[in-house]
Amino acid sequence: MGKLNYALEAEWKKLGYKVPMGSSQLLRPSPARFIRVYHMTNADHAISDISLHRLKLARVADLNDPFELMALNFRNAETRSVVEQWREQYGDSNGLLSFSSDWTSPVLWSHYADKHRGMCLGFNLHRDDDTTAVKYEAQRLADELDHHAPAVIGPDMARQLLETKFEHWRDEAEWRRFVPLNDAVRQGELHFVPFSPALELAEVILGERCTYNVSTIRALTTTQYTLVNVIKARLEHKGFHLVPDE
Repeated sequence: MGKLNYALEAEWKKLGYKVPMGSSQLLRPSPARFIRVYHMTNADHAISDISLHRLKLARVADLNDPFELMALNFRNAETRSVVEQWREQYGDSNGLLSFSSDWTSPVLWSHYADKHRGMCLGFNLHRDDDTTAVKYEAQRLADELDHHAPAVIGPDMARQLLETKFEHWRDEAEWRRFVPLNDAVRQGELHFVPFSPALELAEVILGERCTYNVSTIRALTTTQYTLVNVIKARLEHKGFHLVPDE
């Protein structure tokens, strides 16, 4: 890894990224048709993902927020019933990949990367209709269902439910992609999405407490990928973020 280059931040900012961010002084951003996003996990899962070129789909029923896909106001009992049924049906046939727009939050490392012992995988994620930034709201959404029999959730309402979370999750700055289970690779009860030109590995960041050597992970990526930047994170000296360890 070379020295930090603050001039690179202008390129990220021009594409709409909030700077400074973890990699904006290290690398050039993804091409405009992609968004750079980050997925945190424990070290063993990260090595498996790198080696097998895939990410595991999360299932709706297993997500850590019980309000997922239920952001409508449930003052109307019919609304609650329709949404709960829709959520169950949607979750039975779809999973999601979850990412953050940056990797510098110590809270994210604590929650999703084995208390900083894990790794963060950075991807170039293609911008398309299945890729969405989460919107964070202080109140549940107004009940806008058509209550003529039978009440249904139309495409616009479904989109809102898929991308809305309570504002206390805002610091996760989440991007997500929903994937039909039929489009994933099944292994037992698990489903995986292969890396591809639309989901391209670009970075690996080792947590501050990760016991793997950068050189070991760099050797692993070099044998399988063309250009993947591998670095170690450290605690910021003047603040409460994680930063690249030069």
